[in-house]
Amino acid sequence: MGRIGTIARRTFLIGSAAVAGGVAFGAYAYKKALPNPLLDDLAAGEAAITPYVRIDAKGVTLITPRTDSGQGTSSVQAHLLAEELDVDPHQVRLDPGPPSKAYYNSKVLEDSFPIPATNDGEVARTLRGSTEILARLTGLQITGGSSTVPDGFDKLRMAGAVARETLKEAASRKSGIARRELKTRDGAVVLPDGTTIPYPALASIAATIPPVTDVTPRSESEWRYIGKKLQRTDIVTKSTGTHRHSDGADAVCHRSRQPGHRRQGQAL
Repeated sequence: MGRIGTIARRTFLIGSAAVAGGVAFGAYAYKKALPNPLLDDLAAGEAAITPYVRIDAKGVTLITPRTDSGQGTSSVQAHLLAEELDVDPHQVRLDPGPPSKAYYNSKVLEDSFPIPATNDGEVARTLRGSTEILARLTGLQITGGSSTVPDGFDKLRMAGAVARETLKEAASRKSGIARRELKTRDGAVVLPDGTTIPYPALASIAATIPPVTDVTPRSESEWRYIGKKLQRTDIVTKSTGTHRHSDGADAVCHRSRQPGHRRQGQAL
């Protein structure tokens, strides 16, 4: 058996074990929810609904874990999250977040296989199908290979949608109005009578309820940011000499010391 065939067989066995509950890793290891690293240092009244959204009295912070070295990675991640969360990505805080398995990158692993994207054969499909499992189990957190958007397109939108619906649930418990009757707009939940409840005012409630995970990202016809001509979140500060790189740089250095973390490439 050739090298690619051997890799495919091993990958298939790992994937089968994860799905069917075999002896290699087992379904439990793959399906087990990854810990939310933002929950470790939350203060009273703060909420970290997903690993990508933190809310406190000062406002909303979006976690953009792919390293930005000037290529706009943070901006594109923020826009994907904001699309579903109903916030202006220019009016929230962006933070690279801590090193964590929750921010694994499966697309960069998929693209590392020496198989053309046009190859739809059995071996190619087996390898591609295994990357989500392998990346999740190993906590592969890497920036590079033009993988940020392909890897985060669904993941980040779903994280934003979960946060949005959880905040609506918090507003429902606060107001007594069913969640299905509530809407969101510009960082606030909107009641049927037009009254708005800003997200920070719902953080303490949202922190005490399970995230609402039965959500569906919005359809393309509803998109306000994705596919539109928009200004990057760092354009003004970089153009005026006020951009601060210390937080991101510190995060990159910190990640570089973590097992399985390495800085790779400059692409999205």
